[in-house]
Amino acid sequence: MKATGPLWPLRRALPLVALLAHGACGAAEADEPSALSDALVRDSEVTLHLRSYYFDRHSPGPVVNAAWAAGGWLGYRSGWLGNLLQVGVVGYTSQPLWAPSDTGGSGLLQSNQDSISVIGQAYASLKLGEQRLTGGRFEVRQPEVNPNDSRMVPNTFEGGNFSGKLGPVNYFAAYLNAMKLLASDRFQDFATVAGAPAGVGSPMWLIGLDGTPMAGSKWRVSAFQVPDILQSIYGDGVWQTPLSPAYTLRLGAQAMAQRSTGSDALTGSSFSTSSAGVRAELVRGPATATLAYNQTASGATWRSPYGDWPGYTSMIVLKFFRAHERALLVGGKYDFADDGLPGLALNANVVFGRDAIDASTGAPLNDNTEYDLTLDYRFTAQRWPAWARPLWLRLRAVYVDQGAVGNINDYRVILNYPLVF
Repeated sequence: MKATGPLWPLRRALPLVALLAHGACGAAEADEPSALSDALVRDSEVTLHLRSYYFDRHSPGPVVNAAWAAGGWLGYRSGWLGNLLQVGVVGYTSQPLWAPSDTGGSGLLQSNQDSISVIGQAYASLKLGEQRLTGGRFEVRQPEVNPNDSRMVPNTFEGGNFSGKLGPVNYFAAYLNAMKLLASDRFQDFATVAGAPAGVGSPMWLIGLDGTPMAGSKWRVSAFQVPDILQSIYGDGVWQTPLSPAYTLRLGAQAMAQRSTGSDALTGSSFSTSSAGVRAELVRGPATATLAYNQTASGATWRSPYGDWPGYTSMIVLKFFRAHERALLVGGKYDFADDGLPGLALNANVVFGRDAIDASTGAPLNDNTEYDLTLDYRFTAQRWPAWARPLWLRLRAVYVDQGAVGNINDYRVILNYPLVF
């Protein structure tokens, strides 16, 4: 099913929204003449998020993907009209500051280095107690379907969703007819996004559940189906306990399974795979040491077309989910606030990926090792003026050793400046 216009779901919902708005206005005006202006102005929120991003990657070939872009997003969200109805809209843009025609593929701009400008969110929400019904364009934040906000403009989605809380369980259920990828200004159906042949179109059905059964523990389960393309289910859990006054242990486990569905239109034949992982984190004050392991089954490489992969060994460049791949992560992070440098944090990880195969032939593939280094500085210290404190500077450096295939060097400089009015 293909979208028939940029605001197709919202237009489909307009008669219902108008009816609800009329009822909400009538109820609100009976109690408070200024309810409409309060919802649209006094209780509203305007977000301006400015971003500058420099990206430079050198891959074997040699292949260079490089650009420097500036932009961000401007958003408006109303208050609740009659404690019933809310509307919102967010416009995104990424403009080239430096973008050579022969270095496309950075993900900051379109593939041909053109700018990106798009109304990525435009929605209306109806609230009924702790339940919320939303239609239009919006963000989705599920383990495998998510904004993947790793460039200038995030993924956003089009359709309808129903979310809320039932007892101790939070839920999210959605029918989505299209999504916009982070390097695009167009909404496309989910078959096209996954790479299906021309002429194949599919929506997505999605459900997610999560809860906190006790202090220090969390769980979540999420599943989606794109008819004739892909079906995937994911689950994880986290448990945390103090070992002593100085040390805390955090343990996590995850499991997931994926297969083709229906007519197997994505590849022309059926496939299935699975992956599982475990993670242990030892926390002592500002320092955290991490050890994690993921293993993917030999049936197929995992596919993650609709967001960032939630695997524990997912890194900045590689995801380490090839068929039969075994991946081990060793890493750590440190917050320098106690050392007189509030806002400064360092994160370093290395992942060793071994034993991957070509799922169709069984032939061994090259081993990969990725080294990631991230340095964050948030201008939150009181010595900075108030106008500067929203600033966040991120520096990233990546080195990927792919054996005989060659190496990848990746460098990024990201500056964020979010303002909320």
